[in-house]
Amino acid sequence: MPPAGRLLRTCIVVAGALLGGACAKTEKETSEGSALLKRPNIVLITVESLRTDHVGCYGYERDTTPTIDAFAREATLYENAFSVTSWTLTSHASIFTGLHPSAHNVVREKDRLNDSYKTLAEILADYDYQTAAVVSGPYLKKAYGLNRGFGTYDETPVSPPKVNAHNDITNDRMEIRINHFLERVRRDGDPFFLFLYYWDPHYQYVPPPPYDSMFVPEGAQKPKKRPEFHRYYKLGRHITPAQLEYVKAQYDGEIRCTDGYLKKLFDRLRALNLWDDTAIILTADHGEQFFEHGYLGHKYGLYVESLHVPLLVKLPGQKVARRDARTVSLIDLFPTVLDLGRCRVPEEHQGRSLLAEPRAAQEPTFYELVAIWYAKRKSTGEKWSETENWFAIRQGDFKLVWQELAGVTELYDLAQDPREVCPITDGAEELAADLKSRIEDWRAEMKAVSDRGGAPTQAVLSPEEEERLRSLGYLD
Repeated sequence: MPPAGRLLRTCIVVAGALLGGACAKTEKETSEGSALLKRPNIVLITVESLRTDHVGCYGYERDTTPTIDAFAREATLYENAFSVTSWTLTSHASIFTGLHPSAHNVVREKDRLNDSYKTLAEILADYDYQTAAVVSGPYLKKAYGLNRGFGTYDETPVSPPKVNAHNDITNDRMEIRINHFLERVRRDGDPFFLFLYYWDPHYQYVPPPPYDSMFVPEGAQKPKKRPEFHRYYKLGRHITPAQLEYVKAQYDGEIRCTDGYLKKLFDRLRALNLWDDTAIILTADHGEQFFEHGYLGHKYGLYVESLHVPLLVKLPGQKVARRDARTVSLIDLFPTVLDLGRCRVPEEHQGRSLLAEPRAAQEPTFYELVAIWYAKRKSTGEKWSETENWFAIRQGDFKLVWQELAGVTELYDLAQDPREVCPITDGAEELAADLKSRIEDWRAEMKAVSDRGGAPTQAVLSPEEEERLRSLGYLD
């Protein structure tokens, strides 16, 4: 068990975070701090492809997220939270290890996390947490090694291999398996760590009724042929604005449907008298693109619409809403969860606990992606692929996006251009060169970590599983 001194230090840090800089505790805040004196249950939720600007409590005008909005009224909302990448497997590997992608090496479609890396669930299990996960997307299956440390790892909600995952609805299966854990597998009296991954907002967007028509505006047009995002990653010239509005409405329908299942989860936690004693973290693995930079879907770049994710954290006993404007990363969840569980945090991780002092304003944050596109020429049947290594750095109000193989760099002033649509073209060459140099230095540091951890192995998939990933556009 962790030493008493660390327990006291953590409680002091958490109490400070709850105070939000106030000089004296209110009666409510004292109660909230006391709730943390015992080791809390921890629920970590990721929602596939959930853009921040399609969430009500982040300012979206459509009523897509009534449950998340209500949750925000008793949680801390992080305004500037970012994924380290723009696709599922790599993002979750970073959440579970607290490492950037080029440090843990899980960057391609069949990479399996090397067994030398200690995962979040393994550490929590060492501290006698009951660990469990329920997942519904193919890239969270056990074959990728992210299940290590989970006493229960339930992947039964994932679409069966012969079912078209684009059209499948997995939220209902998630509900059944979550309730099975909470009501039949969970041990009374022991703290638990429960990880949940909701897949359904992934493209193609095919929400069930009534969500398929809930947000379709007047004048929107259903495409005659549904855009195959995974095959034609640049569809801008093929889809009209009215058709794009229809596609966005279907995406919003998927979000609203999933939000309804989050309500069922939260209601179940309350019914089982677990709500007040549980820390709940809700986020997304990455965002989604709607042609802001020429692409539809995700895994095609490191721009804000792909990286900016919602992040809401309810501490045990918290009853009031808070907002936090600091820049945070999903690798920060690793030390945060361990701090909440009062577990010793390994030295080799790259996050910063949300319960600790925030990063300095000028401290850089890094992002990266190995993007691979697959295509086939209709005339000859010839298959081909294209790879691009993307890197990005954000420092203060500036962000540099670098496509290494194409030799393209773009510098953005986020204070003037938060949507990253107008790169700076003149007068900032020195700053751009400095940021690129920082990326190079950081890459060398990541390589040193990866050399110690070892290369990824390859996930062993059945032919049906490979075909499913191929149908989603992830394999050739």
